[in-house]
Amino acid sequence: MMWIYSLLLGAIYPLLRFVAFFHPRLRENFALRKTQPDFNRARGKTHIWFHASSAGEFEQVRAVALAMRRRHKNMFFSFSYFSDSAWKAKKNDSVPDIFFALPFDFRRRMRKLVAAMQPDAMIIGKYDAWPNQVLAAFEAAVPVFLVSATLPQKSWRHRWPLNRLLHRVYSPMRQIFAINGEHAARFRKISPLNVSISGDTRFDAIAARLVEATAEKKNLTALRKLISGKQVLVAGSTYATSEEMLLQFMVTQPKWEKKPFVALIAPHHVGADRIVQIEESCAALGLKVERLSQLKKLGDKKVGVLIVDSLGVLPHLYPLAAAAYVGGGFEGSVHSVIEAAVAGVPMITGPAIANSAEACDLAERGLLTVLAKPDAQEFALHVENLCKTRVVRHKKIQSYFRERLGVSDRIVHTVMDELKRNS
Repeated sequence: MMWIYSLLLGAIYPLLRFVAFFHPRLRENFALRKTQPDFNRARGKTHIWFHASSAGEFEQVRAVALAMRRRHKNMFFSFSYFSDSAWKAKKNDSVPDIFFALPFDFRRRMRKLVAAMQPDAMIIGKYDAWPNQVLAAFEAAVPVFLVSATLPQKSWRHRWPLNRLLHRVYSPMRQIFAINGEHAARFRKISPLNVSISGDTRFDAIAARLVEATAEKKNLTALRKLISGKQVLVAGSTYATSEEMLLQFMVTQPKWEKKPFVALIAPHHVGADRIVQIEESCAALGLKVERLSQLKKLGDKKVGVLIVDSLGVLPHLYPLAAAAYVGGGFEGSVHSVIEAAVAGVPMITGPAIANSAEACDLAERGLLTVLAKPDAQEFALHVENLCKTRVVRHKKIQSYFRERLGVSDRIVHTVMDELKRNS
């Protein structure tokens, strides 16, 4: 199967180079891969290579790096990524000592990279293990670990012919840390001897970010004044369909315990066009709308809808909420429910939750309300019910979150034991 993979890669690569002349983002991806970093700074230290596909997976391996650095100070962390979205979002992060784009997965390039790096171990986030990347590490006797590993039922990775190729990728790994039993069972069909159940490091990642974010906490002071005396509905990662439902709900001027609601809407895409669309929809319905970025200029101005027009703020807004809507459930795959779970906020989403193990867990426990369709009246009934039962739900959701902390420490323990055996 490897020779077929190599042939396909060799055929696709020149086509991508050609398309890059006309596609700015693809051209930028090639530009990021022009030079290889200088790894000489890592000499004399324990050098760990972390790899993630994009910004979300970066957070998962970052949590492991933080746990590792708490225990062992003399370590050097090289972080690689595949998508340029990771570069844009994380290039100023303080944890990586080197941050670089993974070269395209040609065998010769990967061997050259591993020889230059000389890592003591490689830790890959979630799923982004490339065949020649892993095999080059294996040939150099570098132990490879896959953390927060996922293999969804709908994935082609555990079906023929990909499962034949991926047996060569997964079987050399020292450990595959699956997020739960279902995902572990699918991994074991491909690589039966090195799979364990660990949980998801995203819980640790989000907890760490909340502790670190002192600037964001200060910026919320003005928001707390604005929403004083109101019930807060936080809607994260929204799309047009759910925004229409949310705004129709707000038109009814809902209240709970005599306090009016204010909606904090964080669209999945925060481009200028999307923000303007939401503002126009609010204006058409007679709703008073402002942008979060203009918060300091609002003073005591009355606002019904506040648009979150910047990234990285959402996890800090959930603790303010009486109830939360998590987007993506009407569009095919729900987005992360973990940020809301950290705050213990009762949640609502659409029916497409199969992609998220946490969403399925919370729904089974009665801690995530799933709407069959984006209906404003039904949404209002569920919001009222969540507010009535908020105290009980809050305790149960926070307990669910706390039970899932510490995954990164357990992974680090296994990795460090492996490094001691190899030293």
